[in-house]
Amino acid sequence: MSIEKLLDLTEEPPGTPDRLYEGLRFPEPPPGRPYVFINMVSTADGKTLQGPIGSTAAGLGSPTDQMLMRRLEEAAEAVMIGAGTLRPGQVVYPLPLWRVVVTRTGDLPLENRFFTDPPGRAIVFAPESLSAETRERLERAATLRLVGREEADLPAALRLLREEFGIRRLALEGGAAINYLFFEKGLVDELFLTLAPKIKGGAHLPTVVDGPGLPGQAFIPMQLLSLYRDGSELYLRYRALAREG
Repeated sequence: MSIEKLLDLTEEPPGTPDRLYEGLRFPEPPPGRPYVFINMVSTADGKTLQGPIGSTAAGLGSPTDQMLMRRLEEAAEAVMIGAGTLRPGQVVYPLPLWRVVVTRTGDLPLENRFFTDPPGRAIVFAPESLSAETRERLERAATLRLVGREEADLPAALRLLREEFGIRRLALEGGAAINYLFFEKGLVDELFLTLAPKIKGGAHLPTVVDGPGLPGQAFIPMQLLSLYRDGSELYLRYRALAREG
């Protein structure tokens, strides 16, 4: 099988990009939380923005990447993003997905379609340190759950998603800071990564995973499950293995 077509250790070749990730299958979720897969697009040098900080990732991936992003979302029951990913622009997801955002301050654009299209499907996780006024504002637009004291407790949030909302598959779509926290806490099961054939540069720009980094020589090994090429764009699917070091 040519690597230009597909290297896939789990499924039959899709033949064309419009069949990639069709009928996507995931293992059973771990006890007490959803099965978590990250979906990101980056330049060949790892940058997740084509524009400046504060902009969206729009234009970074191809139409095929956009189509596959929706397909991955439809394979989940909820999509989670960090507050910094929500703020730059309108965020719209396929129905009937739950839409989940994690915030420390409660500073969220409640007029965003993330909350309004349709109403009643947004969940906000925030720490107990939120002021009463901020809590009331968020509760008017979303289902608010307080987890943790000064920072949102991600394992507790995932436990609530599974136990209270019945969510078994969760797509995490960044940004880089929350991606790091999920990896650091051992909460990532898979990573879907699109590599766009572009070079951006810029040490100040976010990558797929930022944060302080794992200590010393520690790292999280990744097992390649599939690799697909469409033109010069690559689509990679990895399974996260147990942390080493």
